[in-house]
Amino acid sequence: MLLPMWRLVLVAMVFCAGVAPVAAWGQAKAAAKASSASSNASVVGSWAAPVNFCTYPCLVGANAAVMNNGNVLFYYYPAANTYNSQAMVLNPITGALTNVALPVSDDIFCSGITILENGTVMATGGNIEGTTCPHTASGCGTTNTLLFNPTTSMWTIGTNMVDARWYPSTVELSSGTELEVSGTDATGQFVQTQMETYSYSSNWWTALPASANLPSAVSQVYPRLTLLPTGNVFLSSPAEKTYQFNPTTNAWSFVADVNFGYRYFAPHVLLPGGDIMVAGGSPTKGDGGGTATNTAEIINMSATKPAWSYTGSMTYARYNENLVLLADGTVLAVGGGGGGGRYANPVYTAELYNPTTAQWTVMAAQTIQRTYHSTAVLIPDGRVVSAGSDNGAPTQVTYEIYSPPYLFNGARPVITSAPTTLTYGAKFSILTANASTITSVALVRPGATTHADDFDQRYVNLKFVIGNGKIQATAPASGNIAPPGYYMLVIVNSSGVPSVMPFLFLN
Repeated sequence: MLLPMWRLVLVAMVFCAGVAPVAAWGQAKAAAKASSASSNASVVGSWAAPVNFCTYPCLVGANAAVMNNGNVLFYYYPAANTYNSQAMVLNPITGALTNVALPVSDDIFCSGITILENGTVMATGGNIEGTTCPHTASGCGTTNTLLFNPTTSMWTIGTNMVDARWYPSTVELSSGTELEVSGTDATGQFVQTQMETYSYSSNWWTALPASANLPSAVSQVYPRLTLLPTGNVFLSSPAEKTYQFNPTTNAWSFVADVNFGYRYFAPHVLLPGGDIMVAGGSPTKGDGGGTATNTAEIINMSATKPAWSYTGSMTYARYNENLVLLADGTVLAVGGGGGGGRYANPVYTAELYNPTTAQWTVMAAQTIQRTYHSTAVLIPDGRVVSAGSDNGAPTQVTYEIYSPPYLFNGARPVITSAPTTLTYGAKFSILTANASTITSVALVRPGATTHADDFDQRYVNLKFVIGNGKIQATAPASGNIAPPGYYMLVIVNSSGVPSVMPFLFLN
């Protein structure tokens, strides 16, 4: 007897993901319902089959960074009987994998992660490896600074931070300097309130004065940070109160209360129009065992008196999901859990947020659960790589690739020529045979994410005109709009289809 489609999906989920039958049952029916509503990839997109990083047990893609050669760096905690964090480089086009495990005995799992102005991936802090502070307990911070070079595929040791940090946040300032915030200390008992900055040109950390100390109301690990067009840094969650930091005066100021209250495990994203959105989360901290919400809120920091307001709600309540800015400026919610535990009730169905309509739309469902310690990043061809979630199942060592609906909606515009370097405010030409069909031009910051959040993620729309069969665009005015470094250049046509995105260097 043939099984109904949703029963087949259930069997596949339980077999492939090792999830709880009750959670899989509900998710399977939801995925089948979405599929029956539209199985057209041009509407819901399409997930490729999961691919193993290597033989289980091995690397889990819990930290990810898209490098300026198009490859993706993943790293995790050390393998059994070693003290060197595991790391791999994935070529998402060929599927080739290269082992680039740390050459030193450091555990950079639960570190901060960012991409420096020169394209180097920087991991900050991590956990003291050994029996004194195992991963099953609260992490004990380290002062480690590890740097990965995309060109040589080699790690080097940077200057140690001033303070030990586990679960810290890193965000690039308009000057190209990195700001390091929070993380627990070397004992694992206290959240670091002193902040510091890093200059890659001098390879040096500088402690900020006491006036810059993290306010007690937001003294939590992995605070969600965003560089604003003013040059200030906004802290949006998980606390119920939100603040902004002025790097010039080294002072924090209160902004507004979040309507929902605490949003633990909620990701954030800077929308193309400048609003900041937080979506999902839980009012309960603990071990991620609380309820999840499907609500989302936005705040306009350019308003005279910024205030949080609800935007459209997701179909599925979730936390620990990844919010990924896609090549057309929409936002994809990937994975997350529906509440009851870090790995409980996984949400397989992706959702797409349209900043113009402020509404979410259900997309295709992936196969493997991506809950706590998951990652998702946009790659230059417009697809999304989803990985991570160390739930203990053999499938935790896989990655999946999602093709958004725009890849099924007609021919893609092609960039035949564009500059490889840009200066702020400069006008530049983009050559394409499709110039007359182009409706938007943008720079997309390559992703660097950990614990389901990307602190530097941004999509910068550019002003442009079309004439003589080419596009004349204008680079961002300053580092406040787009901090210096590598970006992916994208053109989008009137059908909403983006080009493949070449890298350029903005300085």
